[in-house]
Formats: sequence, structure tokens, C-alpha cells
Amino acid sequence: MQEKRQDKIKVLVVDDSRISQKLYEHIITADERFELAGIAADGEQAVELTAKLKPDVISMDLNMPRMDGMEATRQIMYLHPLPVIVVSSLYDSSQQEMAFQVLEAGAVHIMPKPEGPAHPNHKRTVRQYLNALASMSEVKVVRRKPSAKSGAGKPLYASNDTLFAGAEKNSSIKLLVIGASAGGPEGVKAILSAVGPDFPLPILIVQHIDPHFAEAFMQWLQTHTSMPLVMCGEDTALQPGKAYLAPGDKHLAVKSEGIITVSTSAPLRGHRPSVSYLFSSAAKVYHNKVIAVLLSGMGTDGAEELKHLKDIGAITFAQNEESCLVFGMPGEAVKIGGACAVLPPDKIISEIKRVLKKPN
Repeated sequence: MQEKRQDKIKVLVVDDSRISQKLYEHIITADERFELAGIAADGEQAVELTAKLKPDVISMDLNMPRMDGMEATRQIMYLHPLPVIVVSSLYDSSQQEMAFQVLEAGAVHIMPKPEGPAHPNHKRTVRQYLNALASMSEVKVVRRKPSAKSGAGKPLYASNDTLFAGAEKNSSIKLLVIGASAGGPEGVKAILSAVGPDFPLPILIVQHIDPHFAEAFMQWLQTHTSMPLVMCGEDTALQPGKAYLAPGDKHLAVKSEGIITVSTSAPLRGHRPSVSYLFSSAAKVYHNKVIAVLLSGMGTDGAEELKHLKDIGAITFAQNEESCLVFGMPGEAVKIGGACAVLPPDKIISEIKRVLKKPN
């Protein structure tokens, strides 16, 4: 069990609005878990204060003078890698698009700005904001190079010729399932950008993301792939060459062969949607006729279920540490022997295509 943190969580706030600065100052200093390390009014100052103050977590605005949140995050993740939370307006589509670019640059989370004291949702949104700061402050992020590729990506366990020798005895593979959390959007994008409508399997995706940004996430992904993307609903029929995403705050599950659905049942491993929920349902319905991929993310969601899929003969991948922003979920899967191979996302999709070309 992880020891309870004794020292206060140091927060660096980055926002050019004086009104927002005062709101954040009030919110953070009113909670005894936190210490306001400093306030930066633009991206350049944010980079300077990160080096000077060494905060535990950074609350990052997007549109700012001199240097915007995307470039500031990119420099911070290269020079002084720390957890960065993007705090964005829900009502500005251009900000939503930029927010996903900041996730690409290395931010670990995206969420709406907390409402002001006069708003009826003030207490709820403040609680969500502070809880996100607390949980993300514990994330161990890796350094991002300015134009980093995913790494050489040699398979961890075997050569390409023997990697899936047992799993490839499947009569046929019917489904590709992907789970991701903090740092995952870049990996999901890398996989989807390498496939199109001619891909022979349906793809199911669970990405931990603030429910308000689930639709924007799908729209952002759609700009990077020719494969049609679908937000899953109740009793949705699967089609090859399409990717189906979990909607905000709902589990995505395989209901029966060829049919998926959503559920509002309790969070699993602290998440809804949960990767564990998706992987378990895929194992129950399709057994070993599944390819499962676990990408960057904090925690353990999906790790045990990836191991179960591997044990019953499915093909399983975990993202390698070098290409992960957060080697939590895939790291746990690797630790318990849940991955047939440990690779960067671009190599994962190359291996999947290779396997699918093999005669059954």
C-alpha cells in the first residue's frame, strides 16, 4: 500500500487572466493538501518558474501571450518533466483542439476550468479540479524530446518469427481492443493513423478522459485517420474497418459476438470507462480471438485482464517505457507477464498488421 503523502502538494498555476489567477489562488490555498508554489502569466514564465520552484504539478492554461500552453508544455516536458494538467474552456472549440495538441506535447490530463463562486456548480467543479491536481501530482512522467519518436522498439520477449507462435494458432482473430490513460492519446492516434476502412477488424477503444472532452477527443482523432470513428451507444453492431470509442463516464463492453454496448455500472479500478471492463468482456465473448493493446497510463487498469487474455491465447501488447509518458498501466502488465510483446505504438500496429496477414 502506498504511504500517505505527508508534505503539501506544490502547484504552479499558469494563466494570463488576473480573475482566473485569483480564483485558483483562493481554491488552492483553501485546501490544506496544497501549497501555491507560484503563478505564471504566460508560457515563458511558466518554463522559468518550473525550473526555479520545482512544483509537483502544473495547472496549464492554453491561450497566453509570448508563449502558449502547448509550447510551454513541450519545453517543460523536455527540460523539467513534471505532470501538466490542461485546464481549458468547454465553450471554445479552438481551445479544445489546442488542448489535444498539448496532450500530444506531454500533458497528463485535460479538464474544464472550475466555475466561479457564484456558479451553482462551483463546489463540484472545484472538488474535481483539486482531486485531479492531487492524483496527477503522483504521476511519474518521462522526459519528452522536442521531436521524439517512439523508440527503436525491439520486442522484449522474442524475435518477430516466434513472438506469437502460440497465439497464431487461433482459428481467426475477430477484434482489436485498446486501453489508454494519461499519455495515451498520442499512442491511440499513432495506431489509428496507420489504419483505414480496409482494416479487417473492428477496434474498441477506452481512453480515460474527462467526460466533457470525450466527443472532442473523437473529433480530434478523426482528423488523423481515414478509419470511421463511432461513439458507442447501447447495442451497437460491430463492423470491420471502424473504431468504436467509449463515451464519457460510461463503460464500453462486448455484449455478444458482433454487438457492443455501454453501461453506467459502478467504476471498476476507479475508472468509468474502465479498460478492465472492456478487456474482461472481450475475453468472455471472443476468448482467444482478440488482440489487446495497453498504452500509456497511470495505475493498474487493464493490466490483470491483459494477462488473462494472454493466458487464454490472445495476442497482447504493452507500450514500452521509452515511448510512454506514464509507464503505469503497461508497466504493471509487463511486471505480471501480461504482454506477448512490449513495443512503441507504431511498432505495435506494424506487428498487428503482420499477424493479420498470416494465413490461419
